[in-house]
Amino acid sequence: MARRIVFFLLFCVASVTWGQQYPQFSQNMFNQLTVNPGYAGTNEMVNVTLGNRQQWMGGFDGMAPSTTVFGVDTEINLLGWNSGIGLSIMNDEIGAFTSIYLSAIYSKRWETDYGKLGVGLSLGLVNQGIKGSTLSTMPQGTGDFQDGGYHSEESFPDDEGMAFDAGFGAYLDNKDYYLGISVAHLNQPKPKFKDTYTSYLDRTVFITGGYRIQMKKRPIVLIPSIFLKTNMSSYQIDWNINGILKDKYWGGLSYRMQDAIVLLGGVELNNGLRIGYSYDVSISQLSGAKNGSHEIMLGYKFDLSLEKRKKQYKSVRYL
Repeated sequence: MARRIVFFLLFCVASVTWGQQYPQFSQNMFNQLTVNPGYAGTNEMVNVTLGNRQQWMGGFDGMAPSTTVFGVDTEINLLGWNSGIGLSIMNDEIGAFTSIYLSAIYSKRWETDYGKLGVGLSLGLVNQGIKGSTLSTMPQGTGDFQDGGYHSEESFPDDEGMAFDAGFGAYLDNKDYYLGISVAHLNQPKPKFKDTYTSYLDRTVFITGGYRIQMKKRPIVLIPSIFLKTNMSSYQIDWNINGILKDKYWGGLSYRMQDAIVLLGGVELNNGLRIGYSYDVSISQLSGAKNGSHEIMLGYKFDLSLEKRKKQYKSVRYL
């Protein structure tokens, strides 16, 4: 039944393709740069992040979403302005559809009574590709979808399109809490395909926030947080709580409304390398067709200064 549903959805968008929702991440609290350009330069050091998500493993062979993201940012003094710069690259694949996002990021930063505030802009390109040759209609009179019943002499052309993409965001970081709001696909880009396909990306709003609670007489910090995203016609909310032990180990639990329960954890090694992992247990109506989703995040922070390095990163609040 799951394969029939997926085939039907792909068939419906074969000639008119509407942009999918922004790629899903369970460790969003450790991956702020991807969704909020105001985050760039929050840490004084160079921050490098690499992540990969494999969704619905074993449930939809060749059709399950797969997303890889790379990001780097740092704080700089630009023309006397306290600023942050960054670069974000993301590749998102789902079935026959591929989207590549490339963004250059700049943020202006201020010291306020409420913490460090960054207001940023991301400018870049989005490239969408469709492997139409992998899509085909079922011949009339063939009956079932079983035994590889997708075969047909009628197929669709391969194609790809590119468009300018922009985003905007603000991020406030305080020793006790953090808040962020941003908009991706601000200009609702419409990649120009060569052939028969039409696509556009919805403007997507992200709102995030978290509060840090230091446990008394225990080397543990609890961080409850929320992550909301919406395209104004639908929305999704992640509720999370993470516990950090001795600024080195962390573990937590998330609930994604009507979709999944997420287990996550990680460690910061002595050399500054941080490794995080999460596993989604699906609770949606299609849970029987999924074997969960896996996500791994790698992070590394270092001082680019040529002077003797006196700074040492100790916080695992951000991966």
